[in-house]
Amino acid sequence: MSRHERGLEEHGTDNGSWSTPRLFLSGFPADVPDRELVKFRVRLFAMLGEIVNHYRPDPFVLSAGYGTLPPRPGQEPRWPAPAEEKEPQPPAFSTIEPLYTFDQLVLPEETVSRLLDCVSLVEVAPLVFDTWNLRSIEPHPSTAVNFRGPPGTGKTMAAHAIAHRLGRRILTCRLSDLESKYHGDGPKNLAALFAAAKEQHAVLFVDEAESLLSRRFAQPQQAAESAINSMRTELLMALDTFQGLVIFASNLPHSYDAAVESRLLHVDFALPDHAARRRIWQTHLPAELPVHDDVSVEELADVGDVSGRDIKLAVILAAVGTARRHQPAVTRDTLLAALEEQRTAPPAPAVPDESGAELSDEGKQSIAEQLRRRLADAKAEAGAEADIEAKTVSGTDGGDLNTPA
Repeated sequence: MSRHERGLEEHGTDNGSWSTPRLFLSGFPADVPDRELVKFRVRLFAMLGEIVNHYRPDPFVLSAGYGTLPPRPGQEPRWPAPAEEKEPQPPAFSTIEPLYTFDQLVLPEETVSRLLDCVSLVEVAPLVFDTWNLRSIEPHPSTAVNFRGPPGTGKTMAAHAIAHRLGRRILTCRLSDLESKYHGDGPKNLAALFAAAKEQHAVLFVDEAESLLSRRFAQPQQAAESAINSMRTELLMALDTFQGLVIFASNLPHSYDAAVESRLLHVDFALPDHAARRRIWQTHLPAELPVHDDVSVEELADVGDVSGRDIKLAVILAAVGTARRHQPAVTRDTLLAALEEQRTAPPAPAVPDESGAELSDEGKQSIAEQLRRRLADAKAEAGAEADIEAKTVSGTDGGDLNTPA
């Protein structure tokens, strides 16, 4: 509420001096420009001053506003009372049927085996924890798995495939689904998420988990940092009490909090090799798609540094372009051009992670190739600098710089 006051000086009259009451205005809307408010106040105060000086009334209050008129004395207000702000309710989380199966996954055998181990951890839980009474040492057995790897390598598909294998629905969310402008609601939303997964007997899948599982702030400086710490603490407690399967997916797993890291089983996803790329191309070129005779799956699979998502988007873009141009079939050049657009910025070669994993053969070859190119560039640059230095010493015209002109 803005408040603008103006005191009127004492005015002398024939009957003596008389002091006018202070005049004030309040309640101006905040979105009205100050320039307009100044003009309004000047005009209104001038008219009020004339009335007060002429009639000399007792102190009074002049009301002004916008909307329904205020009530007269003894009457009920004719406008509705301001609505009380309702307490925010936790978001409603719903599950869906899995969209993919294990048959659709194109992954290395060791990755598939690791995924099947995750499935087995859930399937054998009744035998291990109830029949064999391991529940006496772990009252709330929870399986928390972390899928880590470059974008587009099949992490989301694998989460859906696991849910399908278990015969369960899947509940997916991101950090943005849990955040709230109200302080303290983030942990409540997180607790509601785990409660919904438990009630609906669903596999919980948290995508882009690095924003939720990163290290907590040692000394929070802002309210937002304190809220994030509270949410991450709530997550740790939820993982310790949740009886079910939780899958996290991340492109930046090395930023995880140590307390979270110790509770996770990791499954690594990598860019597909040549054999995997060939299978992905085969599955993404359906028989109904008109393909030109010059399209070779082997040739397409030779293009490296691409993910399964890159290949899928390349096929879609090529098909859309072919239909838009009213061409009879998708050609080799159209597919390669679409694929090249997807890999304009190929990901950096894999580096050894904190677990000590070694580079793949393709990663080693890529790094070696980069080193050879950099060495060649350095030699070329050194040769050019030496040539320039020699010309500077001998003179551009071949004469001696020490010879007088």
